[in-house]
Amino acid sequence: MERKKQILKAKKVLSMSKSTKKRISVIAKDIKGKELFPEKVDLAKKSLSNLKSLPI
Repeated sequence: MERKKQILKAKKVLSMSKSTKKRISVIAKDIKGKELFPEKVDLAKKSLSNLKSLPI
C-alpha cells in the first residue's frame, strides 16, 4: 500500500526580490552549524548534568 504525500501550502508568504532571497540564503548558510548562544548552551548542559546525578 502506498501513501500519497500530502501537499503543504504556505499560508503566509512574504514577497521579496531575488536579491533579498539571495542575501538571506547566504546568511543562513553562514549561520548553519554555529552555536549562536554558547553561554546558554553551556548553562543548559550543566543543569542537565546536575539533574542526571540526582536520585529520582
